[in-house]
Amino acid sequence: MRKPLAQHFLELLSRASLRTLYRLGDVSAFFLANTPNQVSRQARQNIVLCFAELSTDEQRRLYRESIRQTCYALFELAAIWCWSTERIDRHITRVEVSDSFTNSTRPRIILTPHLGSWETLGVWLGKRTSVMFLYKQRKNKAVDEFVKQARARTGGIPVPTKKHGLRQLLVGLRRGGNVVILPDQKPPSSKVHIPSTFFGLSAPTTTLVQNLCSKLDCDVFIAVVYRSVPAGEFRLCIEPLDSARLAGDEVESALYMNQQIEQRVRQAPGQYQWGYRRFSNQVYDSAR
Repeated sequence: MRKPLAQHFLELLSRASLRTLYRLGDVSAFFLANTPNQVSRQARQNIVLCFAELSTDEQRRLYRESIRQTCYALFELAAIWCWSTERIDRHITRVEVSDSFTNSTRPRIILTPHLGSWETLGVWLGKRTSVMFLYKQRKNKAVDEFVKQARARTGGIPVPTKKHGLRQLLVGLRRGGNVVILPDQKPPSSKVHIPSTFFGLSAPTTTLVQNLCSKLDCDVFIAVVYRSVPAGEFRLCIEPLDSARLAGDEVESALYMNQQIEQRVRQAPGQYQWGYRRFSNQVYDSAR
């Protein structure tokens, strides 16, 4: 199978340092922030909705920082997917991992919101433990194979976001495995979800975490890899969550999870992926 164009492009970029990649991201962010496009429109709208207490100038600064960090996330894929794991590890200069994570002997669910460099977390975890991650198949087979291999190269196990994949996830956890879940995506209308709130706004939320926690005796953690200053360094944080609350009532579970994600987002709001539709259609209709 021939390499896809995206793989050639990322392998070429991977010859540069992380700081050089971020400089390219700065240039791209200037154009993305100043031209009409879906990502910039959505990011601007989400920031206005979630940070109504900020002045117009503060919202504008946060919007530009968000676009910049979005471009950083794209360009740093060249490093995360193509560099050696040892080289990536050298850029994680601060590791703040809870002792309960290190000492856990039960299955672990690791919630990873779209905040900071979440792709870097997969490399760090895969090098240290066996971990499963949900994987949405790409239409282009060559691209699909490249992305899957890039994410699984440190030992991660890709699990498709289908019914048989979810069964595989459950079996793996029952055997004492670990799974990474990105919990802050808006579920498709065809998927099971629960009405909840995020930043005080209506946000349909996945029931997957509650379902798994209610069926298993497991530990749950939330993990974030923040981009640090100076650019080119990362700070990894893994903190425990209350698995009993996540296993309880669906509404309470979803609200608790969203509140925990919001707490982390507020620590670095510019590093959150604001460029996608997180809230219900009614929220956006009202905003118009």
